[in-house]
Amino acid sequence: MNLLYYLRVFPKLSESFVLNEISELTQAGHTVGVCSVYEPAEEPTHEEFTALDVPVQYIDPPTPKRLVSILTGATLRPSVLSQARYRAPLKQHLGNLYRADRCIRFVDDLDWEIDHVHTHFADLTQFPAAYVAAHYDTPFSITVHANDIYREPIGAYTTPLLRSADRIVTISAYNRQYLNNRFVESTPIEVVRAGIRPEKFDATGESTDNRILTVARLVEKKGISDALAAFAQILERLPDATYHIVGTGRQREMLERQANTLGITDRVEFLGTVDDETLRREFAEAQCFLLPCVVAESGDRDGIPVVLMEAMAAGVPPVSTHISGIPELITHDEDGLLVEPGDSAAIAAAVVRLLNSDADRRAFARAGQETVEQRFNIATEAKTLAKVFESAQTTTT
Repeated sequence: MNLLYYLRVFPKLSESFVLNEISELTQAGHTVGVCSVYEPAEEPTHEEFTALDVPVQYIDPPTPKRLVSILTGATLRPSVLSQARYRAPLKQHLGNLYRADRCIRFVDDLDWEIDHVHTHFADLTQFPAAYVAAHYDTPFSITVHANDIYREPIGAYTTPLLRSADRIVTISAYNRQYLNNRFVESTPIEVVRAGIRPEKFDATGESTDNRILTVARLVEKKGISDALAAFAQILERLPDATYHIVGTGRQREMLERQANTLGITDRVEFLGTVDDETLRREFAEAQCFLLPCVVAESGDRDGIPVVLMEAMAAGVPPVSTHISGIPELITHDEDGLLVEPGDSAAIAAAVVRLLNSDADRRAFARAGQETVEQRFNIATEAKTLAKVFESAQTTTT
């Protein structure tokens, strides 16, 4: 199939699942083009992006002069405007029409015709994907994750966007039930995991005794504050434990202050953004992966964090929480441990259990690798996604 991906930012470090998906689809023989609203703020460090050979178009920001192009473009057709029936400021409507026009110009310059348009996240800026699909009379699908459907207040545009899709894809059965209950009734919703390449995280090397690792954006829903509180309790039982935190985010300064207040700064290291080679080394050295996710005050939460899959593929047993779709990945006491969110004492007890038991770590590591290989493998999930695209073709023709 010839696929157009319309994305907000490509590639984005915290959205490696999108890059993995596109990479796997191209390796499977599909032709992919990408139209991105914004260029990445960070320098891409994923190996898959370096190896990727697809046309990518970044859209120039709208200006009054550029907006005039809407009048001579293709987006004023009734088929396109019929997709614009949602409440939003005029400025946003004009911006979306402009972006769709630029995307259509990009597609017209390709030497192949598109069969399907796909996007990720139910955001206001994703409507141009529906416009472009309407212009070319092709099916349109959208993958929703977590922040876009749980964080309050939910935009008035969310339901119209989802209902404009021929297919909705989401990453967990938990999400599918929520979508059916709140947003859509008849649109088909398919579960396709945001899988990984397990072999990429086949970590080798000696682990460091009592090393704990977190890899995450430093934002509220990741529960890093609870992790630090738990780590202070862990040190009471395992004084030689160390805690590495990979990632950046708006809570970093607050978390560093918390570590200082707890008196644990000499045992905690904030590593910031790292490249793939460094990440593999961190996985190899870790004996426990900690991600105690919570529901943020806004309602935002994780879907199924891809980094948990990466840790399990690397053979690092995880400790996480009973949030959203996480129990669909981690089966408690089989391939990891789950505790209630916000309970730092329970988090500490689970981590100490793993660090004190070579047998548990080995058993969970083997089971976790099997779980990811069989049920969260991007090679398998990309095939499932392609079948979703093909089913939309069948329905709309």
